[in-house]
Amino acid sequence: MKKLMFGSALAASVLLAGSSFAETKISGYLETTYNTKSSTTTGTPDNSGPGTIGYEAQIALSASTKLSNGLDLSSGFAIENGVQTDQFLKLSSGGTSFAVGNDVSGVADNVSHEDFTPNVAQDIHLTGVGGVDDIESVHGGNGIYLAHKAATFTVEGVYSPSASATDAQAASTSNAASGSGFDVAIHGNFGVEGLKVGYAMSEKKADSASVANSDTEGRGFGVMYSANGFTVGAGRVINTASALDTTNTSYGISYQVSDQLTIAVTGGKQEKDTVAVDTDYKTFQIGYDFGGLGITAGYYQVENVGYTAGTDADVFEIRTVTKF
Repeated sequence: MKKLMFGSALAASVLLAGSSFAETKISGYLETTYNTKSSTTTGTPDNSGPGTIGYEAQIALSASTKLSNGLDLSSGFAIENGVQTDQFLKLSSGGTSFAVGNDVSGVADNVSHEDFTPNVAQDIHLTGVGGVDDIESVHGGNGIYLAHKAATFTVEGVYSPSASATDAQAASTSNAASGSGFDVAIHGNFGVEGLKVGYAMSEKKADSASVANSDTEGRGFGVMYSANGFTVGAGRVINTASALDTTNTSYGISYQVSDQLTIAVTGGKQEKDTVAVDTDYKTFQIGYDFGGLGITAGYYQVENVGYTAGTDADVFEIRTVTKF
């Protein structure tokens, strides 16, 4: 009994000692959107829906300290729209880090086509319209991360034992059925100021080995360059599922008019094996930074939604972001 009490007291003292030297930070953001959508299909009346208001809110807690062995320790989690997410535990030494968690780094998502397309908004916002696929990855699954950040590039990878074990919803007693997966990526400027290039690949195993061609693979690559206020770039994603490829290529140019004002024009195409019709999209975006408040407005046109000829959509969106 004494040994048990001594062990418990020692464990508690270690935890308390560690936490007392940790630097804790709280951050977050609130995003609000207003958008309208109208769609047209050949031979049918136009369909214009009502405007809608949406939001996304996150508060994040993180702590960092230096361990007695010289390693840097950081940990934290976020609560997004009332759900715990993005928890992590990371050990670092110099430019090398090891972490266990969820969405510690985008890895393959850092080299998706949108990462090389100079949008003013954070993404090409076309929810509910169709097309514009990101790279297939284990993004969102709990995984083991390893990364090394050199002076001119970063190489990183993540292995997820079960892609369906996500966030805090998959407890340590859970036996998730989904197959494993991994992402690897390399990206950086490689010594050229204003340049960003990268390549990534990913693979997710199927839930059952009896399902033929059910594994999914993703590849992403692109290039972007910035100089004198202009940014130009292009990226491509190739996803393979059921032995069929879906290819998404996007490109664009942006111009920073002032420290506060930026405009961008982007476009792209999504193609799928065995489908004769491609989905095409183009956007115009403008953004203004008021210091504590960012506002963006975007107009999006999509042709052949869902690879259906003659089915088009127009979306207009206003977005505000406040960070703290």
